[in-house]
Amino acid sequence: MTEKRLLALVAFLIGLVGGLLILVEAANGIQRFSSFGSTVSQLVGVIVGVAILLGSLLIYRSKYGSGGILDILLGVVALILQLNSTGGILAIVAGVVGLIASEGSPR
Repeated sequence: MTEKRLLALVAFLIGLVGGLLILVEAANGIQRFSSFGSTVSQLVGVIVGVAILLGSLLIYRSKYGSGGILDILLGVVALILQLNSTGGILAIVAGVVGLIASEGSPR
């Protein structure tokens, strides 16, 4: 296994954990169903969580640059919207690792 593939696997796993953390928090918020505004906010969390998972999958499928940038942007969005700070930070880390994988030396 080359170092690019190993870094891509690490980025995928980190992004998977971050996306799932955001999804779990959003699903728990939807179950409470207190008001329409909070439900819409939780649906945004579901969309961001799924998008982070897809960005991590892009990294794993050898689209290192696009998946890395997508994960970084969505991690920043998650932090700004205060969806799940741990999930947002993990998404940013996964994006950075994905970008590092794209810069690996070709063999």
